[in-house]
Amino acid sequence: MFTKPQSICYMSDHVTQPFDLRGVVSPERAERLVSFINQLLGPNRVGAKLLDIGCGTGRFTIPLACGLEGVTVVGADASAKMLEQAQQKPCADQAIWSKQDVCAQTFEDGTFDVVFISDMLHHLPNPVDALRECFRVLKPGGWMINKYGAMENIAHDPEHVFFPGTVEIDAERTPTQEMMAAWMQEAGFSGIDSRTIDEVTRPSAEIRLEAAEAKSISVLHLIDDEQFAEGMRRLSDYVWHNSEDPWLLVDPTTWTWGQKS
Repeated sequence: MFTKPQSICYMSDHVTQPFDLRGVVSPERAERLVSFINQLLGPNRVGAKLLDIGCGTGRFTIPLACGLEGVTVVGADASAKMLEQAQQKPCADQAIWSKQDVCAQTFEDGTFDVVFISDMLHHLPNPVDALRECFRVLKPGGWMINKYGAMENIAHDPEHVFFPGTVEIDAERTPTQEMMAAWMQEAGFSGIDSRTIDEVTRPSAEIRLEAAEAKSISVLHLIDDEQFAEGMRRLSDYVWHNSEDPWLLVDPTTWTWGQKS
C-alpha cells in the first residue's frame, strides 16, 4: 500500500532543477500581475516594497522587479539552491534576494506594502501560520496576494486527469477558493476577494509532456512509480494525437487577495 509523503523537499536537486518547467511566466502573464498590483498600490506605488515569499527560482520575482517601476522587489525562499538558480537569470540584479522561512521571517513588522505568494501554501503543515507572518510584515493598508490553483479548478487539468491518484492526494492538501479566503480571514486580512483566469502556461503540448516527465508539478512526486508510468503513457498518447488541443497549454490560475486594515 502506497503511503503519501507528508511534504516535498524543495531543497533537493531533483525538485530545484525542473522548477521552471512548472509554468512559463509569459510577458502577458507578468503584465497582468503587474497591472493588478499597480491598481492595488494606486498613487502610492513609488517607493513601495513588495515581498515575493517562497519565490523559488524567481519565476515571478524578476518580471515583477522589472515591471513595477519605483517598487523595490524582494525575492525570498528557504532554499539556497532555488535562490542560487534565481540569481543566475538575466535581470536578477533588479531584485533583492533573501533566504527566509515563510513562517519565521526576519523582516521587521510593517516592512512591505505587498506580499505575494505563488503555489506554496499547500506545502505547509499550517498555512495560516504563514499567512499570519505575512500579515505581520505588511504595513497597515498593505496587500496580501496569493496565486494558486484552487482545487475545484485543477482537478480537471492534464496532470490530474491522466495520473491516477493525484486528485485524491491534492484534495487532502490543496485549498478551494473558499478555503483560501477563510485562511486569509483567520490570519487577519479583510476585504478578501478572488478571481480565476485561464492563463497560457505552456508554449506547446510537448513542453507540458516534458514538464510532467521532470515531475515539475509537486503531486507527481507523491504517487508511486507504477501510477507515474501509467500517467506518462496516457499523457504521451494524448499529446501524440491531440498536440493542438489548447487544454494542454492552459491552466486556471486563481488570485485571492486581502488587506491589512
